[in-house]
Amino acid sequence: MNSLIRTALVAIILSAFPRLTQARSADSGAPMPNHPPPIIVGDMFQFVEGAWAEYEVLDKSDNSTFILRMSILGQEQARSSMFSRRQTYRWLEIDVQLPDEPRVVINYLAEETPEGPGEPNEMILQIEGYRDPIRFGRMWLRGSGDPIVDAEYEWVRQDVGEEVIRHGGRSFTAWRVQGEAEVGTTVEAVVSDALPPFGLFFVETNDQRMTLRDWGMGAQSSITGQPIGLTRWISRQVREGISEE
Repeated sequence: MNSLIRTALVAIILSAFPRLTQARSADSGAPMPNHPPPIIVGDMFQFVEGAWAEYEVLDKSDNSTFILRMSILGQEQARSSMFSRRQTYRWLEIDVQLPDEPRVVINYLAEETPEGPGEPNEMILQIEGYRDPIRFGRMWLRGSGDPIVDAEYEWVRQDVGEEVIRHGGRSFTAWRVQGEAEVGTTVEAVVSDALPPFGLFFVETNDQRMTLRDWGMGAQSSITGQPIGLTRWISRQVREGISEE
């Protein structure tokens, strides 16, 4: 993919949702969501197919809030490279709704690891107001360095016993954990294995605060239409833009 096409893609996507993406240079990967990544607490992440959870997230960098929904979808066998063995990958969906911004739905085909989602092998991105979702292959994701989730903390269960939390007309057993980052930052969270996929009720760090709104089973992808490649997507935007003039 030459630099002209990459530049055109960045320009189109940034004009569509400037607060949700950041431009990448030609050698660093694709435009990616610019919201803080969701947080993983220890080994609480569960790859339960059909599970979904919705959170209100406070981004402390600008004191804004947005709604984030994560779902666990189907499973695939894929290779991370031409010469590697097939591994188990899982489709994860992150649905982000910022106030006064187009809704963005992102599907990641990520490696299923004991620590949670690994490096993405493929990504599908759909922006509200655009008919077609965009498919990003490995060449766009390789080396981007951006995590799907934030797993930078070492978590320890606090010795305060379990508690029963009632939320949204339901109840579940939860406990408190304390996390410490490499820089010594300490945070606390309330977790429960009854809340897949994150197992998280509440967590607050220096960067963000995530609070559970709702959760359940039976998740299905919110991506609509047939994903198309970048070149075709850009061509279609240009062609449709010319036809409207």
